[in-house]
Amino acid sequence: MRTLDDLIKPSVRRLRPYTLTPYRVPVKLNQNENPFGAPPAIIEETLRRTAGRDWARYPDFVPANLQATLARFAGWAPDGIIIGNGSNEIIQALLTILVAPGTAVVLSEPTFTVYRLMVEVLGGTVVNVPPRPDFSYDIPGMIDAAQRTQSVALILCSPNNPTGVTVSELELRTVLQNFDGFVVVDEAYHEFCEQNFVPLLAEFPRLVVLRTFSKAMAMAGLRIGYGLVAPDIAGDINKAKLPYNVNFFSLTAAQVAVEMYATELRPLVEQIVRERTRVAAALAELTWFRLLPSQANFHLLHTPHIAPSHLFEQLLAQGILIRDVSRYPLLKDYVRFNLGTPEENNALLTALQAARPEQFG
Repeated sequence: MRTLDDLIKPSVRRLRPYTLTPYRVPVKLNQNENPFGAPPAIIEETLRRTAGRDWARYPDFVPANLQATLARFAGWAPDGIIIGNGSNEIIQALLTILVAPGTAVVLSEPTFTVYRLMVEVLGGTVVNVPPRPDFSYDIPGMIDAAQRTQSVALILCSPNNPTGVTVSELELRTVLQNFDGFVVVDEAYHEFCEQNFVPLLAEFPRLVVLRTFSKAMAMAGLRIGYGLVAPDIAGDINKAKLPYNVNFFSLTAAQVAVEMYATELRPLVEQIVRERTRVAAALAELTWFRLLPSQANFHLLHTPHIAPSHLFEQLLAQGILIRDVSRYPLLKDYVRFNLGTPEENNALLTALQAARPEQFG
């Protein structure tokens, strides 16, 4: 009788899965979500449009209406827009058509851990180029590693999760001009820094830009994202996606959110950015912590005098949930938290002001 070890690839059995304990707390600041939730106007319009929808019927095989709306919204060709069950699915589909045993993908860790997980599940090799001491990307080092290993792709998250740093347009151009593989820019948090690399797509057909409705769009529970790619490669990426991958309710909600973004969602994004500045200013006064600059909706906090696990538990006991990222590469003494509502941020600030090193021995 064969065992699981005989059937499942050893490389997969060795991997640590991406998982998160579902704590239920009053102040939840651990998943970079929009703390204000979806605006009532978007919810009501989505419910109105889906009220008569027959649940027994599949959604459209090609979500052409949403593609057309996103094309106008993002400024790209409809046939170069791929709709995914979260942007993670598009990452997975792209890597599926690129990665095989013996192929390499360049990353700069710490970054979103799912990139490495997907590459290694597919049998590929991750080439990690650590960032500079300030966590900015080592662009020359990444280009050199990609060229040397003949990598099929180089992935940049901008703003990067969990560090909050960005790649500049000049840096991205340098990568695109000196590397002949795919360059993936994950713009999951781009609304919080108003960064936009879509105009480069027409110039560089191997650029892939990923976006999501989970963060600024306040729809993490509906699982929808999109990729912007050269139309010539969209068909190949779609081959690696499951058919009918996004349900009709999420497709409709995304359509409404894009239509109402300027009036309903942009003001919330602007408020989160203001809170980012306010919280950073308040934490700058706490000498036992060091807050890293961020262009996203979250902050990375250096806690050299308090073990991240201790700080996590103390805040959890007060009903405040943050993310202990101390297992990430280079982040042994760090935690991450996203910006909440003003009231939630005040609760966090009060708790951090009280969390002095002497409390932990």
